[in-house]
Amino acid sequence: MILGEVMDFYDKYRHKQIDFERQNLQDVSLIKIQESIKDVFDGFLEPVSSYMQTVVDMCIDYAVESFLLGASFSRLGYYGEEMTNAFQRSREPFKMLTDDLYDFWIFWYYIDNIKNEAIYKACESFLYYWWKEGFETALKRYRMRLH
Repeated sequence: MILGEVMDFYDKYRHKQIDFERQNLQDVSLIKIQESIKDVFDGFLEPVSSYMQTVVDMCIDYAVESFLLGASFSRLGYYGEEMTNAFQRSREPFKMLTDDLYDFWIFWYYIDNIKNEAIYKACESFLYYWWKEGFETALKRYRMRLH
């Protein structure tokens, strides 16, 4: 009797997750992310112009994370759950992403209380846009049986 290899389920899960992320990231456009950064954060970029590349790179990282978060919840949409319900299920990790991006902006940008709320709303809308893009893109992949 030949015994098989001992399998570590965490490693198997991690490999599946990496494959899933790699497949979904094929559909993300870096140019589109940069355009959305300019659209959403346009009023906030000028004071941090000397650190522009750092700020843009960090926003790109958070957009990709939000995209992948939405993609990971798209399976619920494939099985009939509404996007708003799926978003509510992902609310906790989404809020953590939003708070982290907001904290990053606060670090680079001295703002008063009025702009404080405006930049939080900008972070939230930016990340929600990319969450929704990830959800819809991965949902199309599920429907076309590309997963």
